[in-house]
This record gives sequence, structure tokens and C-alpha cells, in this order.
Amino acid sequence: MLINYEKRDLERAAVTILIALYNRNHSTKLRLLYQQDKPDAVLQDSNHRKLGVEITHLFYDSEEAKMLLGRSRENVHTEEVIELLIKELNNRIIKKEAKINTYSTQYPVSLIIRNASLAFGMSDILSVKHLIYKPQGKFVNVWFLSRDGTDEWLLIDLNHLPG
Repeated sequence: MLINYEKRDLERAAVTILIALYNRNHSTKLRLLYQQDKPDAVLQDSNHRKLGVEITHLFYDSEEAKMLLGRSRENVHTEEVIELLIKELNNRIIKKEAKINTYSTQYPVSLIIRNASLAFGMSDILSVKHLIYKPQGKFVNVWFLSRDGTDEWLLIDLNHLPG
């Protein structure tokens, strides 16, 4: 389990990446208003509209998460299979869709999924896009952040993923 300040730092990093990518590609700009719980953060666009964001990080498995967060004594990791990462991605979306039903906000909410796995990048995930769970419209956006073999982050909205 993540320590609260680590979770908050990971969430802030994901929001910062999203805002930079979003603002580079849209005329209406976003900024972080504040972090909180339920949803994890609140953004505001340049038209003064609020947007809540729920944030989750995708790891291949708990051992990879421990390794990346410096908590594992293991030096060896099992062989990764893309289908298992997609299964974890799908579980995250479904879990967050169930969680949003408990929120009482006066603004729409989006989901940010930051791929923290070093095993698979954006092109790997898009190569099996037919296996990705289709979000059920509970979030206005289901933003997926991932690298693809470089330090540059890429962004897609899973709500608009072509079939």
C-alpha cells in the first residue's frame, strides 16, 4: 500500500503530465486548482469550468510496483505478458467506475490512468486495443498516459479509442 504522501506525489505528477500534454494540444487550457479526495484533484479550464479527476497508476503487477517504488528486494521479475497488463488496466477502469458512483460533485469527473509499467508502452497497449474494456460513460474522459520507449509521454482518451 502506498504511503499517503507518496500517493499524493504520484497523483500530482500524473496531473502535471496530463495538463502539459492537454494544454499543448487544446486552445482551452487547464490548470490544477487543488488536490483532495473523491475525486483526487480538481482542475479548472480557461473558461473557469471545474473538472474533477480521479487518478490511478497502472503497474504490471504488485512486484513491479514495489520494484519501481524501491520497496522490493527482488532483482528478478517474471516474464511479462501484455494480456495481463490489459487485464489490470480493465480492472482499474471498472473499479474506478464503481467508485465514481459514490461521489457527489457539482462538476464532471475524468479519469487519468498513468502507465507506470516499464514492460509495455503505448504502442504495445494499442496493438491489443480490442482487449481494452470500453468505458461506460461515467467519466467525461478516460485519459491514458504512457511512454513508448522514450522519456516523452503520450496521451489518448480511451473513450474515443477506435474499435
